[in-house]
Amino acid sequence: MIINEDKKKIIEELNNGKVIAIKTDTVYGLICNALKVDAINKIYSIKRRENKKPIAIFVKNIDEIKKYVDENEITNKVVDIMKKYWPGALTIIFNKKKDVLDYITSGIDTIGIRIPNDRFLLSILENISYPLAETSCNISGEKEYTNPNMINEKLGGEIDFIVDGGMIKENVASTVIKINNNDIQVIRQGDIKIDE
Repeated sequence: MIINEDKKKIIEELNNGKVIAIKTDTVYGLICNALKVDAINKIYSIKRRENKKPIAIFVKNIDEIKKYVDENEITNKVVDIMKKYWPGALTIIFNKKKDVLDYITSGIDTIGIRIPNDRFLLSILENISYPLAETSCNISGEKEYTNPNMINEKLGGEIDFIVDGGMIKENVASTVIKINNNDIQVIRQGDIKIDE
């Protein structure tokens, strides 16, 4: 079902464990309440994706990260990078706290986190008490879908709601980095260039 950008309805459905396709600042993505295991499993099913591949999360601000990330990871250099590029198209992989979100990180010790640079998504995050699991809206191995009608045609029977954010002209995924002892390792080159 395709719906308009109705924040109240979207938040209600996220609270209820629904999976929603929505335009982000990079691509159309699948989002859900990251604390609901059934919703996470549904995303894996929709994407035909092995649950050995972890999913990243959206958070509302830098302070929120401390709930999920080992505090030793948040060095001055990391804070400087976050302040420079967030909100924005940069996913940072951190060592997570040991008791956090094993089902979303596929049991590994790291977690990818981003603050999206999208007004509507940020307004949703500001009004919920949990992070959003997020991944590109497509079947694994296929290109990301660029508009609600394409999403509806491909996955409409499986996604609970598709939010009509219009057409995306160019799909550019986020850049993914991991920081080890202040050394930056680029995992995936995306919208933010390596030389930055």
